[in-house]
Amino acid sequence: MSCHVPTLLLALFCTALLGSAQRVDHQAELKNVKEALEDLRAERRVMEGRLLVAERELKRVQETPKVAFAASLGGNGLTKATLGNKNLVYKDVLTNVGGAYNSETGVFTAPIRGVYYIRFTANAPTNFPMSAVLYKNDESIQLIVHEQPSGEGSDTASNGAALLLEEGDTLSLKLWQNTQIWDNSNHHSTFSGFLLYSMVDEQPKEVDLEVEMKALQTAVSQMQTENAGIKERLAVTEKELKSITDAPKVAFSASLGGNGMQKTTSSSQKLIFRDVLTNIGQAYNSETGVFTAPIRGVYYIRFTANAPTEFTMSAVLYKNDESIQLIVHEQPSGEGSDTASNGAALLLEEGDTLSLKLWQNTQIWDNSNHHSTFSGFLLYSMEPVEVQRPPVERRVKLLVPPQYLQ
Repeated sequence: MSCHVPTLLLALFCTALLGSAQRVDHQAELKNVKEALEDLRAERRVMEGRLLVAERELKRVQETPKVAFAASLGGNGLTKATLGNKNLVYKDVLTNVGGAYNSETGVFTAPIRGVYYIRFTANAPTNFPMSAVLYKNDESIQLIVHEQPSGEGSDTASNGAALLLEEGDTLSLKLWQNTQIWDNSNHHSTFSGFLLYSMVDEQPKEVDLEVEMKALQTAVSQMQTENAGIKERLAVTEKELKSITDAPKVAFSASLGGNGMQKTTSSSQKLIFRDVLTNIGQAYNSETGVFTAPIRGVYYIRFTANAPTEFTMSAVLYKNDESIQLIVHEQPSGEGSDTASNGAALLLEEGDTLSLKLWQNTQIWDNSNHHSTFSGFLLYSMEPVEVQRPPVERRVKLLVPPQYLQ
């Protein structure tokens, strides 16, 4: 019997060694699973943080309304106030993106808190005082144009500013007592504006990712599935946000240049602004004087004309070489020179063109100091974007005991 003792001890010894090795293997495997789980948790925290920021920013951009309007008094003649101030109602609407301007009352109402650019132009004969006064909430005077009588002829004046408006603030124009203003279908006297950017500041939501991770109590394979869904949402969201922020940049500014007068007595003449100051996006052609809208969107367009006052001055903005959009026009008013300008935010389709003409029996003047100019820029595109976001499954299926997921 003693001869079997060493054999039995050896067997027990080998069994003990084998059990010890199995325990070591299980512990190493468990350690590897825990490390993989921590890596996935870290990856998830980073992606959820990025996703939270991207989705909040996209929501802010998408929910900011597009607001732009331009209107003229219209009609065909003089509006005069002799007994008291008179509300000016700009009934001939050129643009009203967002519907914030009311052509029945002449009132613009800010739909959200933000910074708005507002501009207005007034034209009238020079034999009587001219005015146009911008009021906020029908009480506070913001801006004014006012011209005293200066003899025979007509005059144009304009003013504008970037204004911080609260939601519901209103803007309107009035004609002061004993002043006048004039317009016809060529849009001499205008009122326009657009939203530059909102001022609604959202506080970021506080998210305790560690608490959320503990509440999930999920396994490695389940977390991998959820991470794949987050990756897909993140890619879609960041791609859409990029498409909005990467809209083409379009801005141009040019002057007639040269050194002297352009005058026409027999017919209209296209004005070619050859002296280019800025042409970002190359949408303006200095050989033809034509600006071509590269995409559908709202563009702000402005032009200024200068000439001696002994002869009629004009500059007329045409869309697609047919439809008159805006005009500056000055009648002779004696010795000296005069400057007039006009502008508006216009909704243009892709391929629409804008150019300026000099009307028959009128003149315009410029030199290297850039008195007579034509400029504009893209405010924002108007192409709707629909987003399909894949849903993320939130249900949890435990594949390993919960104590290993702490």
